[in-house]
Amino acid sequence: MQPLEHDSLANASIHNSQADAGLAEQALADFAKSQQLSRKNAAQLIFGHDQADLKGKSFGDWLVCVRKNDWRTLERKYQSFPSDGKSALNTSVGTQGGYLVPTEFTDKLLQTASEKSVVRPRATLIPMASRAVQVPCLDSTTVPASSDSAFLGGIVARWTEESVTFNETEPIFRQVELVAHELSGYSRVSNSLLEDSAIGLEQLLITLFGRAIAWHEDHAFLRGDGVGKPLGILNSNALISVARSAASAFALEDAATMLARLMPGWAPSSTIWAMHPTVAGELFQMSTSAGSAIYLDNARDKPAMVLFGIPVVITEKLPALNTLGDVLLLDLHHYLIGDRREVEIAFSEHVAFTSNQGAWRFVARVDGQPWLRSPITLNDGSSTLSPFVGLAAG
Repeated sequence: MQPLEHDSLANASIHNSQADAGLAEQALADFAKSQQLSRKNAAQLIFGHDQADLKGKSFGDWLVCVRKNDWRTLERKYQSFPSDGKSALNTSVGTQGGYLVPTEFTDKLLQTASEKSVVRPRATLIPMASRAVQVPCLDSTTVPASSDSAFLGGIVARWTEESVTFNETEPIFRQVELVAHELSGYSRVSNSLLEDSAIGLEQLLITLFGRAIAWHEDHAFLRGDGVGKPLGILNSNALISVARSAASAFALEDAATMLARLMPGWAPSSTIWAMHPTVAGELFQMSTSAGSAIYLDNARDKPAMVLFGIPVVITEKLPALNTLGDVLLLDLHHYLIGDRREVEIAFSEHVAFTSNQGAWRFVARVDGQPWLRSPITLNDGSSTLSPFVGLAAG
């Protein structure tokens, strides 16, 4: 049996012809018939059912069990336990704590989050088996001596004659500590939705929860202050701020200067221009001093979202035009995300009892911060580069 969301929406999307209208009417009739089924069978139509799983396991079925606090099925069928690790021996545990999402569904949620994210798909992910993890890294930020490089983390080499003793050197390491912070959210849903809605809640909730996780993670990875949340790039000491050529502008000169300050070794898979939507107008009008268009070769064509060979991402999670960080050039390989890979979901029918609503709550655990603590000073002793470059306020 396919999810009713698939049948009804797929058929209704082509209802212009008389034949297709008949298919849509049949889909709605099938849904009406489902209301006469038992609650268990009707819930499969509404939440969706994975035919590929012979055991009948699906995220929708798991959500139904959470909603009913069916802890026996959750433990036996899904090996899903209350987030406090204790057995659910009373009927109120599901509303007090919540249940850890099984691994196969956690991956599905995080995949949805990743597809909608700016930072997560390009950052360095560190799996966390506990609340905190230490990540070693080379100290590449100490100002080097003459004829040495900060990129080597303290290793130096010298030209020597035969039988001449030279000094021992070793790399300097430091630790970056990632501590999992809780990201929580909840959504109210009418209790009658289970009986009256033809929308498959399985895919709906996966999409909503995944996109909510993605949005708030991204906002913290880009702008977080590090207090009870990840440390964002805009609040990191590793960020290099480049002076703007003119107020409320993003010109070719600005882009070139930012690219010159980007640490070498970047790859298109992890490097992007991130811009606020209010900057897009400046980008599309970018030109040389002689007035030749730079970004748009032909104004009638759909613009390719690439600048200097680096993908351009437009996001509302950055400050508006003429503010520090309205344009960022980022090599996100140098941003660390500590991923606890635990998502807890709970349902309560008591939060909005008088309005006949229930509440779904999700909790994800994650941390993030730049791998570098400051820009890297080059061999000349004054020039600095960084994987994180921002355009200053006008």
